Amino acid sequence: MFVQGGLIVKKKEMTSVPVNEKLTAVTIVEVVPQKVIRHKTQEKDGYTALVVGIVGKNDTYLKQKEFNISPELLESFPVGYVFDETLFDDGSMIAVQGVSKGKGYAGPIKRYGMAGMPHTHGHKFRRSGGSKGNRKPRRGFKGHPHAGHMGTDTVTLKNIPVLQKMSFENKKIIVLKGSLPGAFNSYLSLYK
Repeated sequence: MFVQGGLIVKKKEMTSVPVNEKLTAVTIVEVVPQKVIRHKTQEKDGYTALVVGIVGKNDTYLKQKEFNISPELLESFPVGYVFDETLFDDGSMIAVQGVSKGKGYAGPIKRYGMAGMPHTHGHKFRRSGGSKGNRKPRRGFKGHPHAGHMGTDTVTLKNIPVLQKMSFENKKIIVLKGSLPGAFNSYLSLYK
């Protein structure tokens, strides 16, 4: 997916704001200081991308993210270019990528939404996943819903509207419509 750039932001909180005389759920994200670290070129790496890093203490990079970009736009973002919230306009549609909250070890009822067993006539396997397979192959088939680790998956949401950009107590924030993946203070990637 070719993009025209992107931002790494920190998820802060959810709230509701009036939009067209109707309360709408929004997520507030904070823009953190970041700049272009290096270029990935077709000749050297086989593809074209920008590597953007969050600048920490002592000029170290806390987090790095690659944004695939068309070769024509690569020269407009030189190494050292600082990204800020002006990359996105109010009302523009963006894509958001992040890691969902971890929910630990979960059974098939919670993990896949299975119906479970009957709750009547003395049935004692109410939240069981049921049969694991046939007798003949003597193994479980791939893709069968079993219990296991739930969450911490990379989630990408597309066509998320930017409602507002503002500065608040020396922090630059962006207000995005709806809920976004991740926990408080987790990093998200915004794609234009």
